[in-house]
Amino acid sequence: MQVNSEELKVSEEIFQGWQQTVNLIAELADIPAALIMRISCDNIQVFASSESNDNPYDSGMTETLGQGLYCETVIANKAQLLVPNALKDTDWDQNPDIKLGMISYCGVPLNWPDGSPFGTICMLDSEENCYTPQAINLLQRFQQTIETDLRIIFEKSSFELANIQLEARIAERTQELEALNRKLSNEIDRRNASEHTLQYNQQYDALTGLANRNSLLQSLEAQLEQLDQNESGIAILYLSLNNFKSINNSYGHVIGDTVLRELARRIQSNLEHHQFAARIIGDEFVIISQAQKPLQANAQDFQEQTLVLVQQINKLIHQAYSIHGHSIAVIANIGIAMAPHDSMDAQLLIQKASAAMTASKEQELSYGFFSEATESLINQRYLLETHLAEALRNDELILHYQPIICTQTGNTVGAEALLRWFSPVLGNVRPDQFIHVAEQTGQIIEIGNFVLRTAIKQASRWHKIFPAAFRIAVNISPMQFKDDQFSAYIAELLECYQLPAEYLEIEITEGVLIEDEHRAIKTIRTIQELGVRTSLDDFGTGYSSLSYLKKYSFDTLKIDRSFIANIVENKQDQKLARAIISIARSLDLQVVAEGIETQEQSQFIREENCDYGQGYYYGKPVPGDVFAIRYLRENHIKKQPVTINQQHSQTHNKIAG
Repeated sequence: MQVNSEELKVSEEIFQGWQQTVNLIAELADIPAALIMRISCDNIQVFASSESNDNPYDSGMTETLGQGLYCETVIANKAQLLVPNALKDTDWDQNPDIKLGMISYCGVPLNWPDGSPFGTICMLDSEENCYTPQAINLLQRFQQTIETDLRIIFEKSSFELANIQLEARIAERTQELEALNRKLSNEIDRRNASEHTLQYNQQYDALTGLANRNSLLQSLEAQLEQLDQNESGIAILYLSLNNFKSINNSYGHVIGDTVLRELARRIQSNLEHHQFAARIIGDEFVIISQAQKPLQANAQDFQEQTLVLVQQINKLIHQAYSIHGHSIAVIANIGIAMAPHDSMDAQLLIQKASAAMTASKEQELSYGFFSEATESLINQRYLLETHLAEALRNDELILHYQPIICTQTGNTVGAEALLRWFSPVLGNVRPDQFIHVAEQTGQIIEIGNFVLRTAIKQASRWHKIFPAAFRIAVNISPMQFKDDQFSAYIAELLECYQLPAEYLEIEITEGVLIEDEHRAIKTIRTIQELGVRTSLDDFGTGYSSLSYLKKYSFDTLKIDRSFIANIVENKQDQKLARAIISIARSLDLQVVAEGIETQEQSQFIREENCDYGQGYYYGKPVPGDVFAIRYLRENHIKKQPVTINQQHSQTHNKIAG
């Protein structure tokens, strides 16, 4: 029995991604219609249609085959078709699309992995249009992305079909199914990374309307290629808000986003024709300014021009932001790098300006130029970027696991998965050194998928060997959490490795929540509907942590280690810890105290009826095989422990008694 591609259905999640694709094509190519078409035995259907003005095509529209349609020809020839103006082309002047006002066409075929046609992805215009190489390249890139989705749908259907036949031929097909399962898992990872790469490479920042990092690099590279080093120069200003996290914590992310939009508007309105602004990430912006006078005539004039621009930008930034009745002050640092003096490489110039910004922040200055003192920061970052790019492929990244202990029974009830990197060149690299680099380069998506997949795979093995209530906790990065397919990815991994959902806990930090409240609420709810637990990590360190408990339905709170470090001798920390535990009890949440390093700290949280403890006192993070021997086997030898929920219930009963 073979898979019939005509009967395969496209999931709602994938369809929404395709809808965003045609919307983006129509916007960037500036055309009225971008379509994804699907062919059947006797007709062709508009499967997804861009939501653009003057688009005459509605999703679901069908045309009978045999009329000489553009898309029918693309499918038959299995090749790209470009028709600049059908009215001037005797081969196409009777085409049915002319009746809808569409006289130009560019389309490419979409095929299932078995070679059978799915349909096309195409662009249509009401005017003569030869379509730019950039537009055609964009169409071809999305052709590859959609065919990746088709390959996943096809392979998943093949997997399901194989399972139906499994009982009759289990001995013969076991090895084949395992290979197909691995292939599907890898394909899912590649699709997630591919989707994020496409989002990362879009030209404009959705929040501010400014160009993004990719557009910035393209613009700067073009200017550098045309730069006459004897007569001109380029200044790169790297701007970062010093108190943006405090603004988000104090006023909420909605007002924080409004501050960023207003800042972008002020910057954009102050720029002249020779200047260019972009939002890099978060609260970080870059401004490019080209010299307007020959440097040969006045070599220092450009630096003075740049300082004038810096002062103008600082003045704009520091003017109070009146938002929803609040008067908000913003503090910023600006780093400056100059071409050709500092470099003629676009990426390196941006990095040098960023390093100068970091140095000015450390020195508590409003701005600073790149100098030899900041060179070491660049060299260190280069090393990290270079070796991190190969770390996953060379199996240099591994997970260690730190036990989570029930304070009342002493049993190991879970573990937190912690990422470790040992580089043959750099040695052991701390996560706080390379995670930020991974976020800025976009590698955090692939690394985050690796952590989640490896942790679930490990927990599944442990669950089969030591069947008991045991949860694995995994920290999620903000970029990973913003993926619309994140919940579906978790579900696929749980199914792939046959791990019960209640044994997985997703740890969410404040940084994840401040980006997009609506998305966060929706994603957390979807994760919990799978049966997966969620916890708020580092509770108590942000100004608005209490508001998060009201907005989001967490299962667990993790008390930050800063409250635990001096808890034995510091009465204030004791009161705060008791208050957090009391709040959790009133909301029926479990509590984990992090950073337990002494017997006295352990005794305190046990006496205060904190559910669980985590820290060096109970055990340091260790590799998976060591963890199983040291903690899980010991638990298994003992009398089987009660479940996590039973332990929580018993603790509450003890408090109530």
